[in-house]
Amino acid sequence: MSLILPVLFLAALAWIVPWGLGRVLPEGLGWLIVNGMISVVALAVGAGALFVLLYGSAGGVVWQEAPWHFVSLSARSAIVWGPVLVLSLANLPRGWREVEW
Repeated sequence: MSLILPVLFLAALAWIVPWGLGRVLPEGLGWLIVNGMISVVALAVGAGALFVLLYGSAGGVVWQEAPWHFVSLSARSAIVWGPVLVLSLANLPRGWREVEW
């Protein structure tokens, strides 16, 4: 049970972030790529922050001693949020009104 909630949180975040950016950014293939790049950075930072929180009181100590540990964990968690992010981005052109896919 302790693994399910963080995985669901990352998957939900991977769906919501590109969708929210799609509402703000203009339509078009170039902007879809920009949306993807911004989303990847936001999810990597969000996953790293989630791992710091999951470490609890030790999170601050580990962050000061070895911050790359959380970067590594964030990169490994991309196996969870990466496919959801791709599906979310692939779904965005369905709602385009001004640009044809």
